Amino acid sequence: MTSFDSNQPVRLGIVGCGAITREAHLPVIIEDRRVEVTVLCDRDRGNATHAARASGVEAEITTELAALAGKVDAAIVAVPPRFHAPVAIQLMEMGIDVLCEKPLAITVADGQKMVEAARRTERVLAVALMMRFFPHNRWLADLVEEGEIGEVREVIVEDGAPLDWPMASNSYFDRNATGGGVLFDTGVHLLDRVLWLFGDLAGIAYEDDAFGGFESNAKLTGVLQIGGRPVPARLEFSWSHRLRRSIRVVGERGTLEASTSDPRTLTLHRTTRRGPMEMQILCAKRWDGRSHYRAQLDDFIGAVRERRAPFVTGESALHALAVIETAYARRTPMAQPWLARMESSA
Repeated sequence: MTSFDSNQPVRLGIVGCGAITREAHLPVIIEDRRVEVTVLCDRDRGNATHAARASGVEAEITTELAALAGKVDAAIVAVPPRFHAPVAIQLMEMGIDVLCEKPLAITVADGQKMVEAARRTERVLAVALMMRFFPHNRWLADLVEEGEIGEVREVIVEDGAPLDWPMASNSYFDRNATGGGVLFDTGVHLLDRVLWLFGDLAGIAYEDDAFGGFESNAKLTGVLQIGGRPVPARLEFSWSHRLRRSIRVVGERGTLEASTSDPRTLTLHRTTRRGPMEMQILCAKRWDGRSHYRAQLDDFIGAVRERRAPFVTGESALHALAVIETAYARRTPMAQPWLARMESSA
């Protein structure tokens, strides 16, 4: 790889100027003097223009990917998932490092092509699985390994809320743009964390409520190996109603819970002779709703400048994608008794 002049700001292009770019990426980018946004690219020129105006960024606006050549050192790929592979590969072949939004691709095969392209072109390929930057992750893994809650009995993952993301298009529900519903889009974050913290998931079973479209509710089960023992894992996701939004590791002596809404702390639940006890473990003093995006950007800039691997590599992102691919292949219908009642009354 060629060296990078650390005295100069990283010239950054953004490909795809929808909600995730406007709500998450640009607000932290404009705070960072190490980065200069030089090109905003979107097939809908209006999206790019709106992103520039809303953020105050002065950048070239284009609808053509080829226009980034020679004008950027690195790029964020925030197009719909079906286009992650072709866009990222073209950028890397143009000599541009890439931070790709999650999921890495819509198939493992496409993801592997991206990884191979990064290796061939000697480019950085980072993946925006930003929950890996949550400070309570390593505390959770370490305390489980150290036996704080004793022998692990179960891992329970829940994440659910009515879908209210400020979408810039219909790509969430368009098969020409994406590869799945709540498991593929939201669930990938927590699934990735579980696999990263505890290893592979075997014995996969899966059910959802899709009827020819994309799922709004999904349940994935399998077996993890923790402490040399098989541990059942249950992961549930919803776009229609609220769930607990956490990773819980249930042990013989208590439960450790990592909440999605508060990445600074880890909660230890125990039952004592005086009754239930709850202990908050502070894992970071300062953390706000954009801190994980700042950490992600900081790591990506470091990888670009230092010519090193990013914290979330393309190879590691393939693990969750492979589980999702297996789950969809084994899909069974989720029980929906209200449908049976409607049919019987018809």
